[in-house]
Amino acid sequence: MAGDEVLDRLLRESSREPVKLVDVSGVSCPACESKSMSVSEYMYSVPFFGNIVLSVGECSRCGYRYRDVRLAEATEPKKIIVRVEGEEQLRLLVARSPLSSIFIPEVGLEMIPSRASLGFITTVEGLLHRFHEVTSLACKEGGGEVDVEKCRSVLEWLERAIEGYERFTIVICDFDGLSKIVGGREVVEISVIDEECRSREPSL
Repeated sequence: MAGDEVLDRLLRESSREPVKLVDVSGVSCPACESKSMSVSEYMYSVPFFGNIVLSVGECSRCGYRYRDVRLAEATEPKKIIVRVEGEEQLRLLVARSPLSSIFIPEVGLEMIPSRASLGFITTVEGLLHRFHEVTSLACKEGGGEVDVEKCRSVLEWLERAIEGYERFTIVICDFDGLSKIVGGREVVEISVIDEECRSREPSL
């Protein structure tokens, strides 16, 4: 299930009406840099994750829109390791904060936050689809610098993983304590931030 579908389902199942936290205009747009963006923030209480904060922004000048989501209550920074062994783990829910890095060591794929990164809620399968989309784009736009065979191999691996035919590991470096995996206690390990994570800490 795609990330937007997961989030929309959780919002529909919210146990109470959302509370508006912020409503501002004249914010600088990250796309066109004009101060034409309006931003609103709402707190929802949703199944599995409890309180979450949803931020939505829209630029009246260029039409740029975004939707960012994060957990409302932070924990200590942590390293989350998920062992994906089949289709059951593909359905685990993932909340990734804008400052969390994610990598899959088996194929060297990683998602390092940038200044424009957004938080999201998805499934492990949805996360693989995100990696597939970004990898496909990089393969097309990389020109002569891209190893075509390696690109094709990674995309084929991702497609097999999405179908449940690969065993692999997802590592989330949760620097602000706002990421979470729901379910699958037997395949999820929580530990402290280590050097492997610190080498992927965003420099914003």
